[in-house]
Amino acid sequence: MDSAKHSFRIFTILLAGVFSLAGSTSAQTVAQKKEFLKKILDASSKIPAHHKRLLSTGAQNLLHIAERVNTKFTKPGIGDDGGLTNVWPQATALLRPHLKFLESAAGKVGTIQVSNPALDFLTSVIEGFTQSETSSAWCGNSVVAGYNDSGAFLRTARVNFLAAWSFNGVSVSANGGKSFKDLALLNPGADPLNFLSGDPVVTCSSPSQFYYSSIFSTGTPPDPKGNRNPLSAVSVSPSSNGGLTWGSPIAAIAKDGFTHQLDKPWMAIDPTNAQRLFVTYTDFDFSFPTTGTCAKDSRIAIELVRSVDGGNTWSAPIVIDEECGASFNGVQGSNVAVSASGKVFVAFEYYPGATPNNEIHLKRSLDNGKTFGKTVVVNSEVVPNGAAGTLQGAFRNNEFPQLAVDRSTTSSRGDIYVAWSDGRNNIVPDLGSPTGIYAYPDILVAKSTDNGQSFSSAHAVSPTPSDFKGSGRDQFFPGVAVDKDGHVGVCYYDRRNDPNNTVTDRYCSVSHNQGASWTEQRISSANWLPVHASDILINPAYIGDYDTITTDYLLTNSGFFATFEIQTEGNPDVTAGKF
Repeated sequence: MDSAKHSFRIFTILLAGVFSLAGSTSAQTVAQKKEFLKKILDASSKIPAHHKRLLSTGAQNLLHIAERVNTKFTKPGIGDDGGLTNVWPQATALLRPHLKFLESAAGKVGTIQVSNPALDFLTSVIEGFTQSETSSAWCGNSVVAGYNDSGAFLRTARVNFLAAWSFNGVSVSANGGKSFKDLALLNPGADPLNFLSGDPVVTCSSPSQFYYSSIFSTGTPPDPKGNRNPLSAVSVSPSSNGGLTWGSPIAAIAKDGFTHQLDKPWMAIDPTNAQRLFVTYTDFDFSFPTTGTCAKDSRIAIELVRSVDGGNTWSAPIVIDEECGASFNGVQGSNVAVSASGKVFVAFEYYPGATPNNEIHLKRSLDNGKTFGKTVVVNSEVVPNGAAGTLQGAFRNNEFPQLAVDRSTTSSRGDIYVAWSDGRNNIVPDLGSPTGIYAYPDILVAKSTDNGQSFSSAHAVSPTPSDFKGSGRDQFFPGVAVDKDGHVGVCYYDRRNDPNNTVTDRYCSVSHNQGASWTEQRISSANWLPVHASDILINPAYIGDYDTITTDYLLTNSGFFATFEIQTEGNPDVTAGKF
């Protein structure tokens, strides 16, 4: 019997064990965990509809899983938790010899395998198989990639429904990103109410020291009756050995889960002080405070917390921007970066309630993130992508900005680049769109040479080719970075190779003259058709909210490393290109 068939036979036996053991857990304890998740779900109903639509797909997946645990997973005869309780503890140990970790050689660009497809059969046989929304950090020879992974959820929730859960995948490389080992999941900690629920961002300060941030749900300490209430949080998980093992998640910020939903975190390290970390996030606040700017109203805010001791403790939140519910304005998609001199910059998307176009805003701090100045409008003419934020293929998209600061020793040191996807350059009628139009997005970049006080006009890094035969092609989910030589890299999904605007590739554009001109290359080894409704654990309109590009944080190596999603017959995996 070959190894694949042998693995599947073992898995089938274990799956039978899942269902036979499901009823052995205390129904009261299972019910308590389900009730805890239902509290999170019920609380979200208080968010105003015009703000709730801005929830990231990571946050929506958290609510989707909470709903499924309370409804769809319940089936007669397999236990109140739908068979998610107490898989044999030895299950992972039994299967590991038959799941060879991939150590794929770095052949042509775009063929570096980051996540391990051999792990997918553990999930695709049951519910689904999603790896997406990638972030990576590069320090010397160490590279760590984080990504959403529904397999990680099943490898925690299905192994022990009553223990902590993780929706976060992680893969590590000790040879500069030439090959990776998939660690199967990010450690969710010992608290059984912990749930690492995605939107990963990875950073590093040395070849050994890495940090991984995520949306995080946990619980308050027990009251005298043993009851625990939800906390909505953003976590930071540390690794001191190049990502091989990870400590339990630390809440960089946690708020009452009945009145707050924290979402869309981002993270950066101060190059002038490796102990100084910054985390931004969006607070969907429906506490209806009695004082302050939004007194007796809901609010949505971009906030920042900072640590000066390597992530052990964190400051009180600093409000970067807030919009009140009654205004119908909104903010979302923050991105934080730090200059070589310790200046802190936060970019985000602003949604004015009174106009159809959105804006890209930026705020800066000249005192290491203690205080922030006035809002700078990077661009005020952002046209929502596709059909009001939905691209062809019926999956959700966004215009969230990606931010990079030049830390090189060249004459461009200190320059700031902001990239986003924007539909302004090719708008066509579309009777099926809520707005009556479809806006084919380009990737635009704006630049500041005065420390973020002002920005240039936005320019497309790769305009539609003149010989393109269709009516348009989508470019979306850009990442941007600057390497040690001052070269700028921007990577993005691109549908230029299909006149019907369906199949997708990953392209990267590089500028060797600070954005004056760009050369481009395709880094995906094959294009793919987005299939996003095959995983019942996630929002069916989801393929992620972003994919990133990084450079060597230590400024030792030139060039870029980019992680991104590909799909093979509907199966998403994480791959990478180094260039």
